[in-house]
Amino acid sequence: MRKIFLLATIVVMLVFAMTANHAIGKQGLDVGPVAPQQDPEPRDPLKDLVIPNVDDWAGSAHADVTAAAFNNWNEDDPAQVSTRCAKCHTTSGYQDYLGADGSEAGVTDAAVAVGEVISCVACHNEVTTTKTSVVMPSGIELTGLGDESRCMECHQGRESKISIDKTLADAAAATDDTISDKLRFRNIHYFAAAATKYGTLAKGGYEYDGQAYDGKFAHVDGYTTCIQCHDSHTLKVKVNECASCHEDVKTVDDLKDVRMAGSKRDYDGDGNVK
Repeated sequence: MRKIFLLATIVVMLVFAMTANHAIGKQGLDVGPVAPQQDPEPRDPLKDLVIPNVDDWAGSAHADVTAAAFNNWNEDDPAQVSTRCAKCHTTSGYQDYLGADGSEAGVTDAAVAVGEVISCVACHNEVTTTKTSVVMPSGIELTGLGDESRCMECHQGRESKISIDKTLADAAAATDDTISDKLRFRNIHYFAAAATKYGTLAKGGYEYDGQAYDGKFAHVDGYTTCIQCHDSHTLKVKVNECASCHEDVKTVDDLKDVRMAGSKRDYDGDGNVK
C-alpha cells in the first residue's frame, strides 16, 4: 500500500511540474537572462582550396601575360583575338574550338577580348578528359592519342603538303621555274612540334610525290609523347630524365648534341658530324 501511495505521489509531482512549465511558457514570465545565440562565423569555401600545379603553371609560357602570344592584338580596333587565332591564343577560344563551352566542336565561333592566357581550364575540362584524336592542318586525323592530344591541337603548325599543293595548283604557273605573282610565302607558324613528330602521318612538311618520308618519331618506350618529355605544367623538357640515357646531357642546350649511336651523317651539310 505504501508503494502504491509513493508511486501516485511521484506521478502527481511530475504532472504538476509539467503544468507549471507550460504555464510559465504561455504567460511569458521572466525566467532569467538567456544567453544570445551567436551566429557561426561565415566560412570561406575557397579558404582551404588547393589548386595542384598552379605554381608550376604560373611560371610557364602559358601564363606569361607579357608575351607577344597574348598581346599581339592589343592595338587592334576592336582589341580582340580573331576567330582565326583565338583557338590557340586564349583559353576561351580553345574551349570554343573543343565545344567545351556548349558551342559546335571543331570551329571557333567568336573572337575573344585581349587579356587572356592559357589557364588551367583550357586543358582541364569535360571534353579534354576523353579527347583521343587531333585533326592536323592537312586534314588528316591522328587517332589513338592520350592526353598529349591537348597539346597537339595548338602545337601543330598552320600549313601542310596539301595547302602548298593547292597554292601551286591555284597559281597555275607554266613550269616549276616560272615566277608567279600568285605565289607567296606560306608560314607554318611557330614551332610545329606535333607535325614534326608525326612526319608523313601528319604531312606538315612538303613532300614530293613518289618519294618516301619518315613517319612518327617513336624514340623509346615511356618517352614517345609530348607530355612524357615535357612537364605539362612548366612546359620544360625533363632534362634530368633524358640524362638517364644521354649521360652528357645536363641542360636543354646539351640536347642539341645528342646523336644516335652510329649516326654520323652530315644532316645540315656543314661538314660537322658531331
